[in-house]
Amino acid sequence: MNPKTALQLKKELVTKQKELLNLQKLNQKLEGEPESELKDMADRSDAEEAWFTKERMSQHWKHELSQINTALYKMDLGSFGVCEECDSDIPVKRLRVRPDAALCLNCQESMERELGPTQRIIRAPSPTAESLH
Repeated sequence: MNPKTALQLKKELVTKQKELLNLQKLNQKLEGEPESELKDMADRSDAEEAWFTKERMSQHWKHELSQINTALYKMDLGSFGVCEECDSDIPVKRLRVRPDAALCLNCQESMERELGPTQRIIRAPSPTAESLH
């Protein structure tokens, strides 16, 4: 990957990381607000649905942050965008969708054929935001 593309991707990832962290902070503030008295089942149902939606979004943001942290860590190590199996470049389009991609498309497809699409290789845990600072 050329340095200009790598720098652009890093800027995109850092921007997305900041956005996700801000969303998480906003979500935590909303959790801390006291709820008004729920008067009937419809209100309770709406409140529960809102809570579950907020939880799903929170989990999604955590997953995205994990992917971004892994990608930024790999960038610092110099291994970002390189297939762990065949050492070829991982396409930029793939890295934009899946920044923590460890395999190129050919190796990913080969692995899925061997293990089945529902199986995954368990890799070392990705670094946390705290371990990167």
